[in-house]
Amino acid sequence: MDQKFDSQRKKDTPYLRDVSKTCEIIQFRAVRPWLWPDFIFHLTLTGQKFKSLMTTLHNFTDSVIKKRKTMSPVLDNDTASGSVDEIYWHGKRRLAFLDLLLTAQQNPENNLTDADIREEVDTFMFEGHDTTSASLGWTTYLLGRHPQYQVKVHEELDRIFKGDKRRAVTTKDLSEMKYLEMCIKEALRLFPSVPYFSRKISTDLVLDETHTIPAGSNVVITLMPMHRNPTTFPDPETYLPDRFLSENAAKRHPMAYIPFSAGPRNCIGQKFALMEEKVILANLFRNFKVEALDSLDKITVMTEVVTRPKNGFRVRLIER
Repeated sequence: MDQKFDSQRKKDTPYLRDVSKTCEIIQFRAVRPWLWPDFIFHLTLTGQKFKSLMTTLHNFTDSVIKKRKTMSPVLDNDTASGSVDEIYWHGKRRLAFLDLLLTAQQNPENNLTDADIREEVDTFMFEGHDTTSASLGWTTYLLGRHPQYQVKVHEELDRIFKGDKRRAVTTKDLSEMKYLEMCIKEALRLFPSVPYFSRKISTDLVLDETHTIPAGSNVVITLMPMHRNPTTFPDPETYLPDRFLSENAAKRHPMAYIPFSAGPRNCIGQKFALMEEKVILANLFRNFKVEALDSLDKITVMTEVVTRPKNGFRVRLIER
């Protein structure tokens, strides 16, 4: 999006603070059925606060889009009609995600409105930071608790980077981080960033001879119990990255593991999220050995909008 928040240096970033407050209200409402009807929720102080927060967040996104449109143009008609790779590498400058959307909007065949662009931008900005940071935290913690797997990550990274701790990570490097990706996926199995999601059943769904979910029903899929089904994942409470070796994954039902949801409404940013996590973790583990200071029974797991530890993780970094 070409936006910098300096959230690692600033303790109170307005946009991220409002996102956090919005998530708190979503969780608050989710466990109170009497607040589910919109007409009731919007009459409450919490509902009014939620509406105010959403207006603020949408106004910010609109301002980002408007600002980007008025900047010195990097987009032209030739760009709008080019391929994805040609657009991304427009001239010598890589385009931000928002630029790609604005480029697509110039092509009348795409019928992309400003509201459509805002929804996509909101998805990346609103949903793409807490979820990714949660996954990074759990993966780092679990590798810190299981040094036998961390050693394999170190070996893989040493082979890829040949001991260079400063070189930038390339696309080729990412494709070679097979074991690190397995470690991330196993962390997401145990602690999916988004613990549940819902779907509305469009047609009667027959489960077996005696059970049918009628059309129009809202169904909530809870991932932690699903990902810890001992029939699908033997010894389900144990962190075992080898579950995601290709030969092991091929034996499972394709819908047995869905940390990014599934189907046409799955997470739009899942490939980007995995790339982002691999870059960050590669830079961490090629420079440091990580020790987790607390056992899992000391970690209070909060399954809210995002699965997170109540009091964070305590880890020790040892320079390699």
